[in-house]
Amino acid sequence: MGETKSGTSAQDGVRRIGRLKSILFGIVAIVLFFGLIEAGLYVAGVPTLLSERDPFAGFSSQVQVYERDEESGRYRTRSRAARHSFNIQDFAAEKPENGLRVFVIGGSSAYGFPWGASVAFPRLLEAGLQASRPERQVEVVNAAAMSYGSHRLRILTRELLQYEPDLLIVYGGHNEFVERRFYRDLLERPEELDRLRGMLYGWRLYSLLSRLRERGAEEPTGEDADAAEGGGLLGVDVDREYSVNVSDEEIVEVDALFRQNLEAIVAAARQAGVPVLLSTVPSNLRDWRPNQSRFDPELSFEQQQQAGELLAAGSAALEQGDPATALERLKQATRLAPGHAEAWFQLGRTYEALGRIEEARTSYRRARDRDAQPARAVSALNETIRDVAGREEVLFVDAEQRFVDASADGLIGFNLIEDYVHPNPEGHRLLARELWTRLEQSGALGSRGTADPATFEAAIAEVAVDPTEGETTPSLLFNLAVVLENQGATAEAMAKYRECIALNPNHIVGRSNLGRLLNLEGRHAEAAEQFSQALRTKQDHMAAMIGLGESLRGQGRIDQALQWFNRATATDAGSAAAWNRLGATLAQLNRFAEAEPALARAVELAPRNAQHQVDLGYTLLFLGKIEPAEAAFRAGAELRPDDSRARNGLAAILMERGELDRAEQLFRQNLAADPRDAMAGQGLGEVERRRGAGR
Repeated sequence: MGETKSGTSAQDGVRRIGRLKSILFGIVAIVLFFGLIEAGLYVAGVPTLLSERDPFAGFSSQVQVYERDEESGRYRTRSRAARHSFNIQDFAAEKPENGLRVFVIGGSSAYGFPWGASVAFPRLLEAGLQASRPERQVEVVNAAAMSYGSHRLRILTRELLQYEPDLLIVYGGHNEFVERRFYRDLLERPEELDRLRGMLYGWRLYSLLSRLRERGAEEPTGEDADAAEGGGLLGVDVDREYSVNVSDEEIVEVDALFRQNLEAIVAAARQAGVPVLLSTVPSNLRDWRPNQSRFDPELSFEQQQQAGELLAAGSAALEQGDPATALERLKQATRLAPGHAEAWFQLGRTYEALGRIEEARTSYRRARDRDAQPARAVSALNETIRDVAGREEVLFVDAEQRFVDASADGLIGFNLIEDYVHPNPEGHRLLARELWTRLEQSGALGSRGTADPATFEAAIAEVAVDPTEGETTPSLLFNLAVVLENQGATAEAMAKYRECIALNPNHIVGRSNLGRLLNLEGRHAEAAEQFSQALRTKQDHMAAMIGLGESLRGQGRIDQALQWFNRATATDAGSAAAWNRLGATLAQLNRFAEAEPALARAVELAPRNAQHQVDLGYTLLFLGKIEPAEAAFRAGAELRPDDSRARNGLAAILMERGELDRAEQLFRQNLAADPRDAMAGQGLGEVERRRGAGR
């Protein structure tokens, strides 16, 4: 029996070894099979995806900005890219032996908004370089694009390096708080998959199959292409998304990503043997108010009220010609609320009125850096540009400092900046002059020159500049409308949006913005037509869906409005605006139990949106949920201290608790600010009624 067991064990061992050999043989065969395929693809010259694109770019980097025109022998800006984002530019397909080619990348400031490429500093730089190098064929290509932040510039750089540039100039930093959902997606991606993704991008078979799949999704042509161009072309156009209630923590996060992108641009260029020039970006400090101010989160509601009263008193004293009193009040306001941008701006104006220029400059800078809706490069970003330029030992121009030097009292304003960040023609000339001087003195483009200013001035004097040229393009008309809207010139903004749409009827964002302004003016039927036209071009455009719902709601067509809001939340469950509008409409129908989860979802997605907090507060109040309602109202008031609806809501809570004196104080505060505040008036009447009933 023992021998039988021994024999059986031996047979089992042989079978196990046989199975193991089969498995190993199968693995070896598979490895050899794919290894032979990989070797064959290598011999055939199939490149890996890793060799031509960043696997973590986040956008479709295969979408090229420039295309080759075989007939003319030149590269030109693709019509789709020029429709919204890029200037129309062209350069030789085959770089001449004596050619000198420079690409400039950045946002709308480098683009030349609001005039266009004819005014922008790249064109003036080209004239200067050509004058100092008559023996060479100079091309300075303006590859800047509307609203482009550093993450998009990083992607664009990979394409530009294919065109044999001799220099890459980076002038950007104002758009780092645009497309914040991109940053959130980047930060929230599963990092454990990064290594796998990197391996796949280095595998030629995967690369080949990926390219075949991409070719199967050819870009539309003709009318289909026009319909797809409505402002959201993946990888080319920016559907501008403003960040609001930006915190100090978010500024640190954005600055770190900005540094990574700058370093990646420099590394890619260095690998291609292309030198880089980095420049700081100046902005309007003296003549542009912060877009949004917010109180420090640790301040109590009472402290916020006190700071607001000090700010109002100081601002009023300044307007009345009493800067000494204004200084006292505003210094108290900034000490109490050091994060409030408007308080620092008014303090800057006060110091300037008193002739204390250095303190004025510091206050204006703090106002810019504490703007809770930043559209100007904060100080940290310019410091990062300086630091990266020094660490990487690349060419550098401190344009911000040059603008300071060229401004009266060193306060940059409308003297060199057209609005908040875009240089005016004189500002572009100053930028071009500084870049030209640095390049001539460095010898980076050949022989080191003397940078004789007379040479440059004579060269740019011959450049024909048409400041109105840019206003004939849809993209510049659109951006001009945005600037006018931000300045409060609503009628002028609407006129520019209409001109933009007349040139490009498929401009989705232009139609959506026009519709939004029409809604604000109560012209809901006209607004609905604009949103409907936008949705005919792009049926899943979120802003148009939400806007159409608001238009229908304004016309009393509530059931149809609900359909559009439901469709919007189904299209993008991450849209806080869609959930808020759905909840607000349900609340309008007194369907508060249904409204609560929708409004709560909006707050969950955008907790720093004051309107969302207040809308939720009122629904909770009507449901009798007093404590959570108070929390929502207080959150809204902290985010936007001047929000009358939040104060009325808090007053209503106090009234329900029998604290009639405090409720009366808040209602009277609102009526003092706006005597037409019906809710405050009704609330005050209710306070008096309850006092009478209690006697």
